[in-house]
Amino acid sequence: MNYASVARVLSLLMLIVAAAAALGAGAALAAGETAQLISFSVTALGIVVVAASVLLITPKPKVRARPSDGLAVVILWWLVMPVAAAMPFVFGVANSSVIAALHEAASCLTTTGHSVIEIAGDDWPVSLIYWRGALHLMGAYGAVVTAAGIFAAINLGGPGVHRTVLFTLPEGSFFEAMPRILWPVALMMLAGLAAVFLGLLISGMAPARALTDAVSAITTGLVDPATVERGPGSRLAKFVLGFGLIFGALGLAAWLPMRAGAWRTLVRDSEAVLFVFLILVFTGVAMLAGLNLADGTGWAVSTLSTSALPLGDPAVTQAIPLTVYVLPCLVGGSALAAAGGIKLARVVVLSRRAWQEFQQLGYRRSVVSFRFRDRELDERSVIGVWVYFVAYVLAVFLFLVGFSFAGLGFDDSVRLSIGALTSSGGLMAPVAANVGPSAEILLILAMLLGRLEILTLLPALSPSFWRG
Repeated sequence: MNYASVARVLSLLMLIVAAAAALGAGAALAAGETAQLISFSVTALGIVVVAASVLLITPKPKVRARPSDGLAVVILWWLVMPVAAAMPFVFGVANSSVIAALHEAASCLTTTGHSVIEIAGDDWPVSLIYWRGALHLMGAYGAVVTAAGIFAAINLGGPGVHRTVLFTLPEGSFFEAMPRILWPVALMMLAGLAAVFLGLLISGMAPARALTDAVSAITTGLVDPATVERGPGSRLAKFVLGFGLIFGALGLAAWLPMRAGAWRTLVRDSEAVLFVFLILVFTGVAMLAGLNLADGTGWAVSTLSTSALPLGDPAVTQAIPLTVYVLPCLVGGSALAAAGGIKLARVVVLSRRAWQEFQQLGYRRSVVSFRFRDRELDERSVIGVWVYFVAYVLAVFLFLVGFSFAGLGFDDSVRLSIGALTSSGGLMAPVAANVGPSAEILLILAMLLGRLEILTLLPALSPSFWRG
């Protein structure tokens, strides 16, 4: 392990968080929110002191960084960030505790979006709404960069669900390849955010709400918790938010062909095709449950993008059976996006492999193969996806048992375990605000594990990973 590289990169990332906290202090000052001004100032100052000290005492690395060093940065980032970002949720919020604040920070960073902090009349301080939005943006940005860079590097021999033209393994230090990913992802998020924001303004939405809803759509989260109760407003606003959620759920899988003008590639992309097909399927299922076409489509888009942002009347979705509600959440969005879930690419690989098995039933000696994004997949790659699927199911089961021991009923345990692992705040919303401290700790762990895509955390459990 190249400790110097890991420490220095992590410190630089934390300085960015300090800058965001300093902007939060400015927002609190402008809004006259004294408690938040103090908490944001202390947060920014504390992070600067610690990060700058690490940079000063850590020598410049003499050994080239490797993909495992990048994975170490990602793991430490997700473990440290909720702690660093929690303080503004402790002070100035009457009913908050340290665990609830950590829960709130983890929910925003993982773009799960649900809130466990109750504010009278849902009248959140302006600076805290800003902070929730900033954490959503940092979390979504980090998730996409991690998928396209870190996960792609450590899974070079796998099915290629994280492969893009943006990343090639460098001959020098691993971190030298990251700028090629950082700038395109930033441009993608800014372009999507601007398009959705302008569309919502045209629909007649107030600027402040348009901005928070635009961030919610692009990050597939929920910035303003009050949005759950009020719905999207006009039909045009619903259409714009739906476009934003689809764009956020597909991420680089949609942005890279759009940027290159390769619209045929986008239309034929297996993840995009499956996403549209599943929207149609789950819209039909929702209509069978009693929803109209508009509300059914809105529910399908929102749940497949693993967002808590409602695109219709939130009350009508209660008619959908829980066994149906969890299915789109489990599928999720693209492997190169901020949406959670098992990911569309893995579903494509598993479904194609299952179809091959049916083809071979008549003649077991037949030789069949298939390609995914111009890459022929061998049996080893498919086995890797099956292992991930089994690990995901096992994680859901273990957290379900954990929530049951925490005193929750079966339905609530299903909502929380699947909702947290898939970053689906909409699935968790009816339950998450009324759980005890032990369940909150489990939720934090589940949200972080889901964002780390479960299997990538396993190397960190081996002492040799940190010694190597």
